[in-house]
Amino acid sequence: MHCTRAVARLAGGIARSTWATQHAYKHSPAILGVLEQPCRLCSSTGVVDNPNKTKPGAAAAAEGGILKRVLNKVGFTPNTKARLKVTSHLLYESVADKINYVAFFRDFNLPNTFNSWFLVTELHVWLLLMRSMAEGSETGEDGRFLRNCIVEAMWGDVNTRAKKLGAHNPSRTRQQIETLSEQFQAALIAYDEGIMSDDRVLACALWRRFFEMNCDDYAQIERLVKYVRQQTTMLDSLPRDQFIVKPKVAWLDLDKCKV
Repeated sequence: MHCTRAVARLAGGIARSTWATQHAYKHSPAILGVLEQPCRLCSSTGVVDNPNKTKPGAAAAAEGGILKRVLNKVGFTPNTKARLKVTSHLLYESVADKINYVAFFRDFNLPNTFNSWFLVTELHVWLLLMRSMAEGSETGEDGRFLRNCIVEAMWGDVNTRAKKLGAHNPSRTRQQIETLSEQFQAALIAYDEGIMSDDRVLACALWRRFFEMNCDDYAQIERLVKYVRQQTTMLDSLPRDQFIVKPKVAWLDLDKCKV
């Protein structure tokens, strides 16, 4: 897997721009735009053949081209940017909706707070970013674009949740989100270094960030290291179709990960 460090430079800007956008508009724009294009290939019948009339085969090819462009525009083909944006939100929702946050709070002695929710979300988003980069890490490639969209989806959700919690003090909420953005950038670098090294380096990264240097139970740290390694293996085994075309990420249950 490729390193996700480059996304750290984008995270701060995305978090701030998402906050500004949500304050500037009451409703966010739709993800997909529908292409409305009148068909100029209306069929007509005539008694005398026109020598310049389009042949049936050519007309069918032209109609197929228009249909393909429409499908590309609305994101029904697997590799369009619109489709990748939809995929990014589906992948992020697999974290926000399917991860058992209560199990993490309980087993790792985390307080039931917004910060703890973000720590669990951040860890799983990082795992998705790693897998995304395996689909192409260069500018313009699907993996890099998908990675950026996942980060954007995460900050959109973070801002929405933070606004509900800090509705009476938006300036304070904005400062806290900026702090989370800086911490997120550092976490990506630390986690990348840990996953590419041995378990000791990964354990140190998890202890510093996930446990916030407040865990003396080595069994808990060892268990989380094992959990991260297992999730990485699971994501690595997913073919492109099950990750990008029709996302089917089956996160492993924390309760089944024992040491």
